[in-house]
Amino acid sequence: MTELTKAHIEKLVIHFYQRVQKDDVLGPIFNNTAQVDWEHHIPLLCKFWNNIMLKTNEYHGNAYMKHVLIGQQVDIQDAHFSRWLALFQEEAPKHLPPEAAKEIIEKATLIAQSLKYGMVKESH
Repeated sequence: MTELTKAHIEKLVIHFYQRVQKDDVLGPIFNNTAQVDWEHHIPLLCKFWNNIMLKTNEYHGNAYMKHVLIGQQVDIQDAHFSRWLALFQEEAPKHLPPEAAKEIIEKATLIAQSLKYGMVKESH
């Protein structure tokens, strides 16, 4: 079994977010609404996933609150999360060892559910 490394995670993050930036559903939110500075954000995302998967303790931000604030600016729907997860599920196995890909997809699913709770407005 191949051991997961920071290099695997960096490759996944770079390729995944290249797809997100160009995606018809997600691109406008990341590029226009959130106005993500990708040069700055990609290393943060790598630290976040290194923290989650490798227990590196190198990410100290509040990703949840940042996403909640974006959810207040734009109408985020379940479809956005479904698309994000679909892209993630496609990319993870391309860049990570099989067991690590399965684990990171499980963690991404839980994270997406948590973020969705804070970002999707309930329609009553």
